[in-house]
Amino acid sequence: MTEDRQIAMPTRRLLVDQVIASLRELVEHEGLSVGDRMPSEPQLAERLGVGRSTLREAIRALSHTGLLETRQGRGTFVAQDPGLPARLAAARVPEVFEVRRALEVLIAQLAAARRTSRHVERLRSALADCRRHAETGDIPAFIAADSMFHQVTAEATGNSVLVEMYGALRPPLEGALGVVADIVVPQQANDRHEVLLDAIEAGDADAAVAATTAHLDETVALFAQEC
Repeated sequence: MTEDRQIAMPTRRLLVDQVIASLRELVEHEGLSVGDRMPSEPQLAERLGVGRSTLREAIRALSHTGLLETRQGRGTFVAQDPGLPARLAAARVPEVFEVRRALEVLIAQLAAARRTSRHVERLRSALADCRRHAETGDIPAFIAADSMFHQVTAEATGNSVLVEMYGALRPPLEGALGVVADIVVPQQANDRHEVLLDAIEAGDADAAVAATTAHLDETVALFAQEC
């Protein structure tokens, strides 16, 4: 690996998010293959201009997605070819929410027209889980339940491509939700989901789209204010 190419320096508040993107850029642009060893932790920290704790958090995130693998006493290695999963894992939060908005508006519209009683039942169950975890303050569990609510909504469309697309988006989306968790009120999000669910159950596609748009626009606006 050459040492003269400089990776983009993380400058945003979401430092870990930027380090993840920089590490992915390193793997892609320097031609690293599966099994290749990454530079040492001190080298990476110096090259990216970040502390080791931030670097380790980014490496853990990429290990979770399968792009990297940390071997005790040996270092960090490339575990898979960078592709769509790696690109999604490295996506910035605003990018994730832009894609989410486009996808979920279509999902809401189709779900309202095609849902079954079983889908509505599963959505009620997922929303009940969201409310329970919001009350106890268990944010990771709330995010997982929230993600499941939207996955079931995708399944209600009856469109296998949309189901696969949303499934691929879920890991980076859950990561993005973790980033904005401190500025989004879980119970307020649950109330928005209740409106969406009622529209889907009623078969009202316009109301489902309006509920989805209002919720996501509100979340993006809150995030923009914080950055």
